[in-house]
Amino acid sequence: MTPSPKSDNIITETLKKNILVSAPMAGVSTPAFRLAVRDYFDGLLFTEMVSVEGLIRSGRKTMQYLEITDKDTPVALQVFGSKPESIHDAIKVCDEESNADIYDINMGCPVKKVLKSGSGAALLKDSDKIRDIIRAARKATSKPLTVKIRLGWDRESINYPRESINYPEVIKIAAGEGADAVSVHGRTKTEMFSGDVDYAMIADAVRLSPIPVIGNGNVVDIETFTKMKETGAAGVMIGRGMMKAPWIFKALSEGKDPDGYLTPAEIHKLIYKLVTYETMFREEKFCIDSVKKYAVWFTKGLSESTAFRTEIYTVKSMDDTREVIDRYFEKITAI
Repeated sequence: MTPSPKSDNIITETLKKNILVSAPMAGVSTPAFRLAVRDYFDGLLFTEMVSVEGLIRSGRKTMQYLEITDKDTPVALQVFGSKPESIHDAIKVCDEESNADIYDINMGCPVKKVLKSGSGAALLKDSDKIRDIIRAARKATSKPLTVKIRLGWDRESINYPRESINYPEVIKIAAGEGADAVSVHGRTKTEMFSGDVDYAMIADAVRLSPIPVIGNGNVVDIETFTKMKETGAAGVMIGRGMMKAPWIFKALSEGKDPDGYLTPAEIHKLIYKLVTYETMFREEKFCIDSVKKYAVWFTKGLSESTAFRTEIYTVKSMDDTREVIDRYFEKITAI
């Protein structure tokens, strides 16, 4: 099978324009947060991962994941599941109910809840299922299709060698079944998010892959951005680095580290901009937890932020939340 005809127009051309990529992150890559990222970034965005079983059942909460705004484009909608037929049917639903530009299949999530369903990184144990899933997805849509993987399950599966480092095999399967690009996290499943990123293996993936490779893993500053670019990857994906600093994309594109890129006053303003974005999708009274989360993420490393984080989690109303935020920023600005 061959890649979809739209791949060069969306994936390759987008990466030529901007090598950076905003990662799919559960609980982070929401419509509101994506709007905040868009204020600093014009490249490829990914949505949160969406359960294919939930999509097939058209569950109300699951269908909300398909909400995509005009500002999201170009955007890839990520799905996860373990059954080829469910992947196929879910992408059909997405084609009917969303205006995503690209579909992505999660084969790298190491979280226990996802693994229990046989999804995410659990698929790295089963090459035949990987092939069947990508084939089913390719048959379901003419839109570009990508796959997100890790280097393998672990580095020492002596008794089960197919569960160890197997990214070459997975990439070969993905390309052969019509995937248009592959994102490679430079760690194994068992390494989770700890330890060093294996840039050498990402570079090897780039060398052997007939389709574009997007490098992923611990890109948080100029140093790690540079190391990932040096692998030759067509794209550099940023995940946890954007939680603390959605402005990281603009900072790196200007050759600057994200820490200190925005002033406290600008961070203060950004938190309230996210309140506005959140209320575009739900009532303000349901946004309190999200606003607290953003305030905690964005103030990490700032003066007296530890006490601020403790206090903000004690308040119950949006008015009290605003008061704590305003008082904190007034205090550190005056220091």
